[in-house]
Amino acid sequence: MKGSQLPVSTLLLSHATLAPTAATRLPAAFIAAPNLHATTTSTSLHAKSGFGKSTPKRKTQETFTYPPLEPSVIQTLVPPPADADNTHGDVLSEEIYDRLEAIYGLPQFNFGGENSIFNTIGVTDSSEVKEEIKTGDLFDDLIKAERDDSLDSLFGSTAPRNEAVSSSSYDLNMLPPFTKFRVLHTDPMVLVIDDFLSPEECERYIKLSCESENNSSSKNKQSSKEQSLSPLLIGKSLTVGKDSRSQAQRTSTTWFHYYQGLPELMCRASRLLGLESIDRWEEPQTVRYRRNEKFTWHLDALSPDAATDPAGAGQRVATLLVYLSDLKDDEGGATMFRDLGGGDDPLKVRPKRGSALLFFPSAGGIANAPFDIRTLHCGEAVSENAENEKWIAQLWLCQKKYTPTAPTNNLHMNAVEAMANYCKSNAK
Repeated sequence: MKGSQLPVSTLLLSHATLAPTAATRLPAAFIAAPNLHATTTSTSLHAKSGFGKSTPKRKTQETFTYPPLEPSVIQTLVPPPADADNTHGDVLSEEIYDRLEAIYGLPQFNFGGENSIFNTIGVTDSSEVKEEIKTGDLFDDLIKAERDDSLDSLFGSTAPRNEAVSSSSYDLNMLPPFTKFRVLHTDPMVLVIDDFLSPEECERYIKLSCESENNSSSKNKQSSKEQSLSPLLIGKSLTVGKDSRSQAQRTSTTWFHYYQGLPELMCRASRLLGLESIDRWEEPQTVRYRRNEKFTWHLDALSPDAATDPAGAGQRVATLLVYLSDLKDDEGGATMFRDLGGGDDPLKVRPKRGSALLFFPSAGGIANAPFDIRTLHCGEAVSENAENEKWIAQLWLCQKKYTPTAPTNNLHMNAVEAMANYCKSNAK
């Protein structure tokens, strides 16, 4: 931690301060019972596993209703700093870096940036990496069907195996730190990073997804390289829960990408969070929302059972969304946080091409990474009259090493060469 003093009311607790003594009892926001009012299909969450307890009321077989946050939890919300530049973006303050370290477990966030705690991070050497893959489990609850030969051929063998790798490496220190931050909310933390990807990179991700869809439904032939990086069109992606009833209603289209197919995203995301390896990232995804499509209220955190599964990667500790297309204020498509608007209206983040939205479904810097019920959010329906469709790229960071499951043979280590080339070609 750096030298600034952080108010107790902001819930700044590192796991070093969470010893079970009278002086370090959890604040009310961690153990109260906030109720959330949004139509969603999230499973119930329990107080022992998160920032409070959510007990959604069932309306129908497919939906739940979340009542409002309780007053004790509302008191824990901290708005953005009064002097925050949320128009053009600016460097982060020392206090924000301290919060990112203490609450979210990111001591090397944006290393080398103004007021940051660390100036450099290690170089990943893939010659020392061994990675085990097990495919076919993640999508059982998405498909809601028994596995057959066709599914095995789609996701590959379920037998674990080790992969040999090359001796190449990548050095994220070669990339410049980010300087265009907009602090939209302080606690829970919600950040926007402008110019995260270039317009050309955004267009490439959209094209890669569309070509994959077009080629899968036509006789067009791709080159062997294009085929090797072609993403998998799968449909819905997981939020809270392990079955169809616990998935929020989503009317969009999702592609799961190979790590090596999106080296820009993997490098910049890891550089932003100060990670020395990419092995905690889930599969990178692109998502398309056509006009009138949306994603109802949901949490990105995994259910307590899934987060504590010994075979899993733990809780999701960060969500990174990168907007690949622009939408105007009156065209819908905003990412909305129901309880963070400071009044009756939600906090709305308008899609701006190349900008990234970062928030935290749980507190990775606190023991057991309790989920944060206050990060309830949705994808607003895209207007019928919108000029563009809404496109995003998204990543989730887990507590522990994550085993990819799609597309077939998708391995973190396979991205090392592409990431090394990207770092060299974009060196500061």
